[in-house]
Amino acid sequence: MTHDIEVLTERAPSLDRDGRAAHRVESTDLELSTATVLAVAEVTDADPLDDGPVLYDVLDPDALDRLFGDAHDGVSGQVSFELRGCHVDVHSDGELVVLEPTDASGESRSSAARSA
Repeated sequence: MTHDIEVLTERAPSLDRDGRAAHRVESTDLELSTATVLAVAEVTDADPLDDGPVLYDVLDPDALDRLFGDAHDGVSGQVSFELRGCHVDVHSDGELVVLEPTDASGESRSSAARSA
């Protein structure tokens, strides 16, 4: 997959869960909804504009941006959901954690999670 932007995610083995490899986006100038879509696309090696499920199928992207946006400083919490087979945690501090999708056997598609 080729994007005109820099890589958003970094592998975060300490956050692996349920045999799934975790990837983190700690900080970005993008809105949370945009960063979420791009991070999931990066982890799944898919085009965010293809015909697969979109963020709006799961939750309202504008609501996500408003919930944890600058106007709501001091709000703490997290929103978790599934998108394109990935488990996504969006934290109020702007951190995103994307767990890789699993294959049919329930294992992470990444060999990194299996060997961790």
